[in-house]
Amino acid sequence: MTSSTAADVLSVTRGELIDALRRGRVTLVDVLTRESYAAAHIEGSINLPVADIGRRAPEVLPDLNAPIVVYCGGPT
Repeated sequence: MTSSTAADVLSVTRGELIDALRRGRVTLVDVLTRESYAAAHIEGSINLPVADIGRRAPEVLPDLNAPIVVYCGGPT
């Protein structure tokens, strides 16, 4: 994993993510709406829409101190 411009944010390649997921080293979070998540998402990800993060993160994420990889649909 390599650092990006923000001090606390890391970039991860596809290969690094796949490896980390296989080893159970990260929690993968999809921040899209529930409808978008239902339509398509990465297997094994947890759906936590951006609007719900502050309220639901403690109940949805298994370990808030573990590495978390967040993704969204990005530009289409």
